[in-house]
Amino acid sequence: MKHTTKALREATQLREEIETILAEADGWRGYEDQRRWLRKLLQREASYTFTESEREAVRRIGYARTFFEGWAGYSVQELVRAAQRYITDFDYESECFLKEIEHATRAVRGDMRALVGLCRTAGMEIPRFGQRANEYEDA
Repeated sequence: MKHTTKALREATQLREEIETILAEADGWRGYEDQRRWLRKLLQREASYTFTESEREAVRRIGYARTFFEGWAGYSVQELVRAAQRYITDFDYESECFLKEIEHATRAVRGDMRALVGLCRTAGMEIPRFGQRANEYEDA
């Protein structure tokens, strides 16, 4: 029976994590460079041992790509509709963002933070999106 080293098991586990992240077709707006980099990691030889920095970066990307279906009891669609009522009060980038996620039923962490911010600016009394970027280690 062939003995598998700890490093090889960890590499296999990280490859599976990368494949899971890449399998999600939605929510890559703003993450195109990370997506390319993850694909490049998968092209490495099966015996390649990932560095701690690479493993950490994959964990951060996975954390950032966590999807949310709503916030504070509102669905993504309800939040989008609420923000769109005040679209003329927002800047061009915010207007484009709302049009891009107009039909979304869930949003990745960064998009949800932006959407909640727009809703709060529009007058919705909902809590801030309180997910901190350094919490990915616990996710």
